[in-house]
Amino acid sequence: MKYKSFFLQLEDKSCYILGGNKGAANIAKSLLDENALLTVWSQNFVSEFNDLIKLYPNRLNLLQAEFTEEVAEHYTSAKIKPFIVITAFLDQDQNDRIAKICHNNHVMCYNPNSDQSEVLIHDNNTIEPIEIALNIKGMPTLTRLFQNKISKMIEQNWLPAILAYQDFQNNEFMNTVGDAEKRIILRRLAEEIVKNDGDFNLAETETKLYYNDLLEKDELLLELADERSQMD
Repeated sequence: MKYKSFFLQLEDKSCYILGGNKGAANIAKSLLDENALLTVWSQNFVSEFNDLIKLYPNRLNLLQAEFTEEVAEHYTSAKIKPFIVITAFLDQDQNDRIAKICHNNHVMCYNPNSDQSEVLIHDNNTIEPIEIALNIKGMPTLTRLFQNKISKMIEQNWLPAILAYQDFQNNEFMNTVGDAEKRIILRRLAEEIVKNDGDFNLAETETKLYYNDLLEKDELLLELADERSQMD
């Protein structure tokens, strides 16, 4: 199954988790850390949920009840629906049936133990201003290890250039040029940063040489026309 990546803001979003096992508790903690509003349905809960309810008393609701297919149909077809339903029961057939009901009622569903899950949820790494997410299908441990490795590499080798690029956007030089020129300069600077393996000073020098060359050859108007054509 092919996926498209999205970064979602979960704060104050109504999320359902079905199941009270340890896997469900791990997912619950991940969502609560992002300030989601969480309802967990299960007939039994592992002890980790007792700790979570103490940490997030206003964001976690534990319902000790059976979540049947009829209940799923009721909540996913209601006027006010959950933002996402996460099927974490130990019975995978039950998870699949509820996931199908969610799909039919246009409610996002994460089915963690299915390779046909409509949604994938992974903890992303945040290194301001970067969000890093990686998925190796069906290999969560390898996914986590690779993601951490890539995050460290970016932080050590690329973060200074990214922060410098962020500052460059509003520096004195950039405030003297028009919007279309800014886009031309920033695109070239980004290309130079990657080309020069994160050496921002060299990238900045090369970008300004490129821009001055356009001015000297009177080719800036051509570049501006090309920039506008890409926006149309």
